[in-house]
Amino acid sequence: MQGRTGIIVMDGARARFIGIQLPDEEALDGGPRLIEHAELVNPDGDTPARGLFSDRSGRAHSSAANAAHGLDDHRERHQAEIDRRFARQVCQDAERFVAERQLLRLILVAPPRLLGILRGELGECFRNIEVVDLNEDHSRQSLRDLHDTLAARGLVKPPQRPEAGVYRPRGQAASWR
Repeated sequence: MQGRTGIIVMDGARARFIGIQLPDEEALDGGPRLIEHAELVNPDGDTPARGLFSDRSGRAHSSAANAAHGLDDHRERHQAEIDRRFARQVCQDAERFVAERQLLRLILVAPPRLLGILRGELGECFRNIEVVDLNEDHSRQSLRDLHDTLAARGLVKPPQRPEAGVYRPRGQAASWR
């Protein structure tokens, strides 16, 4: 089942679609490796709030009478809508990712707030596969660190080094990582 497992690691700025590659011979090539297949970027995800919203109050707020009343500029709602749109796009790409690789299991790794939005967008899309959630932000980790993290939580098989004494021609890099 390891080879038919996909991993989506995301935060508000990007989503990475990762597969698990099983070696032909574990003794020669070591254990499974994570391979990044695609990346989806949300241009508004890394933009600081000052880049998305104006700090100026505008004409409606300039009078002294209105200064006493705190008017909501709907920043939280706007940010939630940005996250929802990105989650919708991730779901569309995830459907293609699952279909192309005929996955039986999908591991979703995202911060809790974003994972909640993603679950709402997934809806009924993935009935035939097992979906596992990890409520943590690991989007900036390297594939090696991510593999170690997922293995420590028992979600994937841990990486293994090839057995000692394996012959490699000169100049050929070890293929275990």
